[in-house]
Amino acid sequence: MSAAATAWRRLGLALLLLGLLAAALFRLVPFRAELGDLLPPAGTPAARFLLDELRGGAATSLLLAGIEGAPEPELARISREVGDALRASGHFVFVGNGAQDLPPQERDLLFRYRYLLSPIAEDPARFTADALRPRLQGLLDGLRSAAAPVLAQFGFADPPGAFLDLLRSWLGESRVTMRGGVWFAAGDTPPRALIVARGRAPGTDLEAQAAMVRAFEGAFAAAHPGPARLMLRGPGVFSAAAAAAIEADVRMISILSGLLIAGFLLWRTRSLLMLAAVAVPLLAGMLAGTLLVFLVFGAVHGAAFGFGMTMLGVVADYPMLLAGQRRPGEDLRGTARRLGFTLALSALAAAMGLTAMLLSGFPLLAQLGLFGAAGLLAGAAATRWLLPLLLPGGAIRPRPLPGPLPGLLRRLRGSAWPALILPLAALGLWAMGGPRWNDDINHLSPVPEQLRQEDAELRRQLGAPDVGTLIALRGDDAETVLRRAERAGAALAPLVEAGAIAGFDSPARYLPSAATQRARQAALPAEERLRSALSEAARDLPFRPTAFDRFLAGVQESRGLAPLTPAELGPAPTMAARLGLLLTERDGAWQGFVIPDGVRGLPALRAAVAALRDPDILFIHIKGETEALVATAIAQALRWVALGGIGVLALLLLGQWHQRGGWRPGLAALLRIALPIGGAVLVTLAVLAALGEALNPFHLAALLLAAGVGLDYALFLGLPAPEDAAEGDRNLGAVFNCAATTLLTFGLLSFCATPVLRGIGLCVSIGVASAFVLALALAPRGVVTAAPAIPSSGASPSATRRTGA
Repeated sequence: MSAAATAWRRLGLALLLLGLLAAALFRLVPFRAELGDLLPPAGTPAARFLLDELRGGAATSLLLAGIEGAPEPELARISREVGDALRASGHFVFVGNGAQDLPPQERDLLFRYRYLLSPIAEDPARFTADALRPRLQGLLDGLRSAAAPVLAQFGFADPPGAFLDLLRSWLGESRVTMRGGVWFAAGDTPPRALIVARGRAPGTDLEAQAAMVRAFEGAFAAAHPGPARLMLRGPGVFSAAAAAAIEADVRMISILSGLLIAGFLLWRTRSLLMLAAVAVPLLAGMLAGTLLVFLVFGAVHGAAFGFGMTMLGVVADYPMLLAGQRRPGEDLRGTARRLGFTLALSALAAAMGLTAMLLSGFPLLAQLGLFGAAGLLAGAAATRWLLPLLLPGGAIRPRPLPGPLPGLLRRLRGSAWPALILPLAALGLWAMGGPRWNDDINHLSPVPEQLRQEDAELRRQLGAPDVGTLIALRGDDAETVLRRAERAGAALAPLVEAGAIAGFDSPARYLPSAATQRARQAALPAEERLRSALSEAARDLPFRPTAFDRFLAGVQESRGLAPLTPAELGPAPTMAARLGLLLTERDGAWQGFVIPDGVRGLPALRAAVAALRDPDILFIHIKGETEALVATAIAQALRWVALGGIGVLALLLLGQWHQRGGWRPGLAALLRIALPIGGAVLVTLAVLAALGEALNPFHLAALLLAAGVGLDYALFLGLPAPEDAAEGDRNLGAVFNCAATTLLTFGLLSFCATPVLRGIGLCVSIGVASAFVLALALAPRGVVTAAPAIPSSGASPSATRRTGA
């Protein structure tokens, strides 16, 4: 049997075994697509609370819609039909479009508890003859107006007006107008019907969020909209859009990077056997990365897997260089032993470059770093120990570089002029004011800016507050949270009077605590006292003696009612949905929000909350907290980049020691190796600044990764050129191959829609290209008797017998 046939048989068995292991692993490992994994870690209680809400709070289940592009009557018809379909779909606990603001059973519940829920009951003066007299006179006037049906139904049973005040409170204060029986945005042109819906599933359930979006779009299509257009926004839409963007990126990168790497390997080797050999360390790296991420995190993020596989593209260099560096008559096992140190050094340098990702605190970035580091090391180990057993016989060698490329690389080696880019980059970076830092957490999201702007527009039209600050409340039960909401409300009331804030929303506005409800019950007048006051107020007015019996009975019933609690709002989904945005239960604990509106005095607001001295009442300035989150993440990334840089430097020194056969590093040699890495970082920062890229922790992690990969180029090219021109061309070609495969993999990331991955791709691509050119330009022109063997990704050389510097 020929060597090639033996190699195919062994490689086939190895690939079959690895494939079966992969199939078994994928049945075991759960995959996830949480957008919250893009968020940084929280360092304060307020930040943790905010991030929990961003990941899965009640507001994440909201959908906002605008329907436009048709005449107003047609838009009203579509809105009604869409609203009815959504209510019948079972996906939503609340659908608001003006057509069905409060169902009869909920209205009856609210009416029954009117005096426990309304602050009117706290003021005994509201039930005196002096207070009731003008209310009865107003009732007479209203019975002669268009409001007569409503007043006939509720006015006699509730002369103080507690129910109608509550109804306005529960239905909210918005800027919408009612036309054709549904909500429209204020203004005449162009008309836009508005709908808001809250889903049953939490924001963390991406499949349910996608189902809600599909239900909305299906209801709109079923309404035969004609030329009308649906603008659907909200966290659910953002989740679907982001998941689609990430999925598209994964698909694009996976397919294109695989095709490009395969095409490049075929171009350089003209051997299908080489492709099969490359697949072995790639599969081994994938298995190791997936298994380790699963063991550490309990699940694998789809984006971490997809883009981690792209990062493992540099593993393709390992088998190609192992086979291509075999010397005449040398067994591949001997080649592996000879390259063992430099192969390990190369893999460690690349893995060290992933330190900042692994320890960044960002779940997605940490998974990506762990996947890449484990995969690189496993791929190098498979190349060192497994491939020599699978590839007996003749070596697979890359073809010489085509055309003028070898001559161009030889002329570039040792030429000082490319190094002129370093002072130019420094000058340009100084002129641009240095690197710009990004402190906006929204820029980490793959959601397009246009979608976020349209979401903000719909929120303004619906009258939702622009939440820049909030007061978060925590407690073991709903009653505790409601009492804290009342305390916070009492502290904010003076600020409203002083004009520091325009107002505030609170769960206690809709559902007071049980203690407050009982206090209102106690403040209600006794039946005889109320009857006497009512009789005096109705004197000389044309009311029958029994006209207000329902009022008297209602007050007495209220005195004996048990306080209304969130648990009793189950049969009232609309009321529960409105309250649920401000008061929710999660993981056995309760939390709530008091949301100030029109904040003009932020220091006064902060001081008022601090004066409460309650650690479970948290003041959260959203912009300040998110900026602090990003700043903390950047500081942490800088620390790990510094430590990773020290590790890369240690590997540099280790490589020098190994190459020289002892501890004689030499300052010039160290500078020739260190300067290309530092220069590549400088050039990368200057190019990113020129492109308008604001740096975030992901850019910093990518800079360290580029330094780790570029170290191999500097280590190898820092040695004098070989005496034999053909040998020198082969070694230069090997380094060029490594740089090319790295650019093919990471360069594709620069075209991703996901900002995190686009930033990584830009940094690594610019850094690797700069490191290769600078290492070549700063390389010496001395002579050695034999060129060093090269590990992957521009890997460091093997031990070399040096004759002259």
